[in-house]
Amino acid sequence: MVEIVRRGRHRILSDEVILRAALESFAAEGYESMSVRKLNTTLGLSHETVRQRFGSKRELYYAAVDFAIAQFYESLGEERALLPDAANDLEELRWTMRSFITASVRFPQLKNIVNHEAVNSSERLDYIFTSAFEPGMVLFGGLLDRLAADGVIYPVTIREAFFIIDAGMSPFAQVGLSRAFDTVAGPLEDTAHIDSFLDFIFRGITKPVSFS
Repeated sequence: MVEIVRRGRHRILSDEVILRAALESFAAEGYESMSVRKLNTTLGLSHETVRQRFGSKRELYYAAVDFAIAQFYESLGEERALLPDAANDLEELRWTMRSFITASVRFPQLKNIVNHEAVNSSERLDYIFTSAFEPGMVLFGGLLDRLAADGVIYPVTIREAFFIIDAGMSPFAQVGLSRAFDTVAGPLEDTAHIDSFLDFIFRGITKPVSFS
């Protein structure tokens, strides 16, 4: 957390520092509840600083979302780089899903913002979908379509794939509920859960090998 500056000259902070703090605020509180005045105070800035740098609250929101998307895709690339080269499309689908989950877990702010917006259609949700989801759909959708066309997996829509993956991330978002299962399922271990979840998914979508 950024400490509040109570006395003395107002701080001079970079745009990135302000955007990171704004992102945290929007992710935690949602658009309507987030206070730009409170953000200025928390960062030790004059009450007009954020507005002068980024414009209105709406403009700050979109700047923070753009920042979040860039950070998330950077994290996604880093997670994918840690995994081996794929031998085929099916393995690439698994590594891509795994990278998406681990990036979402390690960089939860974008997911939290999506959760705030996801209940109702809005301009903000449309912007997030176009800017964040559609680029990912090109990658995921292409893999799913090729694998289904080749008879490797059962047909799966991109919507089905997303919400299946989203379900696998629930224990990391619903921490209290997840911990309630510890007495019967043991403590949550990130890597083991992700790999076990993907095993479960791929057993369901992969067609049996035919030797005829």
